[in-house]
Amino acid sequence: MTELCVRPAGSPGPGWRVWPDAQPIPPGAIAEANDYFFELSGAEGAPDADLFIDDLALEALRTRNASSARWRWSPGFHAGTAECRLRLAGRSHTFDVILDPAERKLTRDAFDTMVREILEDSFALFSLSSFHKGLSRGNGHKPPPLARLQFLRSRIGEIARTVEAIAASPRKLLRGEDVALPFHRAAGATGAEILKSFRSGRVLVAQHSARLPPGLAGHLPAQILKRTRRSTFDRLEHREIKASLRLWSAWLTGAAVLLASAPGDGEVAQTASTWSRRLRRLAHTLDKLLRLPLFADVGTAPPRVTASAIWRADPRYRRFHQLWRDMSLGITNLFGDFLDMPLARTFDLYELWCFLRLLRVAAARNTGPPLELGSLFLADAAGLTLAAGAVTVPLPGLGLTLCFQRRYREFWREQEGVGSFSRDMQPDIVFERRDAAADQPLRLIVIDAKYRIGPGLNDALGSAHMYRDAIVHGAAGGIKGTVDAAYLVTPDAPLVAGPWRDTRLPARLFHPDYRRTFRFGAVTLQPGMPMTVIEAAFDAMTEDATIRRSD
Repeated sequence: MTELCVRPAGSPGPGWRVWPDAQPIPPGAIAEANDYFFELSGAEGAPDADLFIDDLALEALRTRNASSARWRWSPGFHAGTAECRLRLAGRSHTFDVILDPAERKLTRDAFDTMVREILEDSFALFSLSSFHKGLSRGNGHKPPPLARLQFLRSRIGEIARTVEAIAASPRKLLRGEDVALPFHRAAGATGAEILKSFRSGRVLVAQHSARLPPGLAGHLPAQILKRTRRSTFDRLEHREIKASLRLWSAWLTGAAVLLASAPGDGEVAQTASTWSRRLRRLAHTLDKLLRLPLFADVGTAPPRVTASAIWRADPRYRRFHQLWRDMSLGITNLFGDFLDMPLARTFDLYELWCFLRLLRVAAARNTGPPLELGSLFLADAAGLTLAAGAVTVPLPGLGLTLCFQRRYREFWREQEGVGSFSRDMQPDIVFERRDAAADQPLRLIVIDAKYRIGPGLNDALGSAHMYRDAIVHGAAGGIKGTVDAAYLVTPDAPLVAGPWRDTRLPARLFHPDYRRTFRFGAVTLQPGMPMTVIEAAFDAMTEDATIRRSD
């Protein structure tokens, strides 16, 4: 029997079968930074087989059996799942290896939520800025970035399930229409219907007029237009669903063509080719939905969702409305290197998400002229591009400047004398605050975004300590620390109770008293959090910017 198994390197056991008929892998059995073997057995042509994880070829190892093959895998951040492709005997077999179902769902949901909220925050900040440019769906001249494609890919699956649920029991509409019937079949016709039928068609003269009402004077229409009510699926909501599916299918097909023709070589070209095939499959999924009986007699409408009782009251239609909003965000002209990353780099996307969430809170509280977001957005004919490098956004109404990935060189090289006393430092997020007195140096709150939970936060403490101690202000009066507080932001949310001295790490870092005492610790920022919770986290971190040290 041909099968592919995975096991820890050095372990004598058979491991777990991943193809065909995958066996469940215990949560935690596959860990980061360890070595694992994929072993193919019982296959003809096994030495010529290739195995790809997330479209990257694994290192092939020698085996003594001509019907077996072995590959080494050193997983990094695997997001609870790994997409595998086995190329054997001229055929490709694609399958997912579920490494940790709980983590897979958490990471998948978090990734989708972060992409959605990054897009929402970008539009909200864009509207608060001095830019005057509209955003629309992609114009077909630039391939969409990877994170948006990942986001759209997950939405298409939800759309398919939602539309199929609607098609299983759709809302019908009773529509009145006039049906022309021969007079001898128009039993039950009303007087108004008979009189209206005289206006068109042939009129008969009855030989035995006594059987007719006197008012007809012996005349009768040959065809009587009888009003009937017919149950139909052709209602506005279904027209809008049909139009939206057509639009999305065309967009995905166009994006697939762009990716297939995008310049590049090596890994870049392989990734583009893979996503081109995926988008064509997604477009085919939408085309299959359009062939459902539900849409056979449904007319046309603009591809939008208009307010109606059906969209609000029926959970299935309401879910489609939510997905329509997600798709509208996903196909807009928003680009940027931080959106050009796969699911396995969720931790990188988390940094940008944290910054935009905090910036949106600060921008809503800022008073005065529109924000200057020239360092964050680049608006051109291609659309809106998020900056790939350092971003600095002044907030004069709050007396703050929010910085994203600003580089602090040696302090003696910086004009204001604020920098590192060792090597270049580049924190994820910095709040800069200058006192009213012009001769006072900048005071900083340094924030390091870590997409880690549990014991993994202990390893991340080193960066927060480094930023707090190494970034200083050097002047004629000497060298002094300029970082008032240093925090980690993380999706972890441990239960904190009792005095902080009795709380174990890493939960101790989240204790409010611990943070106030040392101006150091961790704050929870989870994708999908309400803005009120983000505002509370912003307030907790900025309090230290207004409280001066006693020294």
